[in-house]
Amino acid sequence: MVEQEMDPYAPGPGEAPLSSAFGQAWREWLAVRRELEDEEAGEAERVARLAEQAGRIARRLWRSAFAGAGDAPHQVKEVVYAFVALVDETLLFSPWPGQAAWQEKPLELRLYGSRKAGERIPLAIRKILDERAPATRDLANVYLQCLILGFQGHLRGPRGQALHEKWRHALFDFAWLREPAMPDAVELIGRPAAVAPVRLPVRRSLPDGLRLGLAILGMAVLLTLLGHLFWRDIARSLEPVLSAEVTLAPERTP
Repeated sequence: MVEQEMDPYAPGPGEAPLSSAFGQAWREWLAVRRELEDEEAGEAERVARLAEQAGRIARRLWRSAFAGAGDAPHQVKEVVYAFVALVDETLLFSPWPGQAAWQEKPLELRLYGSRKAGERIPLAIRKILDERAPATRDLANVYLQCLILGFQGHLRGPRGQALHEKWRHALFDFAWLREPAMPDAVELIGRPAAVAPVRLPVRRSLPDGLRLGLAILGMAVLLTLLGHLFWRDIARSLEPVLSAEVTLAPERTP
């Protein structure tokens, strides 16, 4: 629809500071995990260093998101909280040497003194989808990234998967003002956000560093795909405007 293509609130490069800051923070976090897992350290030391680095990245995320969207401080807070929730989700439900210690004191508890992300994030997503305020499309795209990257919260389990998939589609439709069109995007949003971990024999397991390397590569491919979609929508939106400018140019010549 023309109204959707020309909508001034459609997110695009430079117009989605929250999504951009969130993606950068997540890439930094994956790099930190890979670096720390390649080092020789005891369980307690590794947990402490991961918590310290995650806190630093969260603070940098606050600064960068606020610099780009300072007129929406509440949304900036939501983005930082979503990042913390996603970090906890990946460390609480995936096997690693410090999993038990992290369950005792997750990042949310360290930074916010609470353990409510499993309920708060789904409630925030439901509110955005119910209200569909144009000014929250960038935040909706952040929540879409969270779901794609594996956040489930209280939707974890077979009963919540249908709603999880429904929200992924709804967030994409709201943030991008259309249904997923590219086959890769449809497959990405439609597939389950996380698969129950299976312990394989040591001889068949990939090294931790390689798994994180593949995760970083996958994140880069995802962000490249999203950037391609953004630029394609902008090109479509500007095409009629540029054509009209060229047509009117001779009439303006003295």
